[in-house]
Amino acid sequence: MRRITPAGPEHGQAIAIAVERLREARTLLRQAGARQAASAAGKAISSAEGAARHVQHRIRRTTQ
Repeated sequence: MRRITPAGPEHGQAIAIAVERLREARTLLRQAGARQAASAAGKAISSAEGAARHVQHRIRRTTQ
């Protein structure tokens, strides 16, 4: 099995902050009428949420 790069809680917190800010940006883009940019922000949110799941797995695996 491949070795997993260690991750700590600070990595999870950083991603959570990024997701929160992306959501704020998407809301502002919608208010500004920038539909395509808001859609792109939504895709970025999905990607960041996937990264959050990934880092949570890394945290679980490296703290056992």
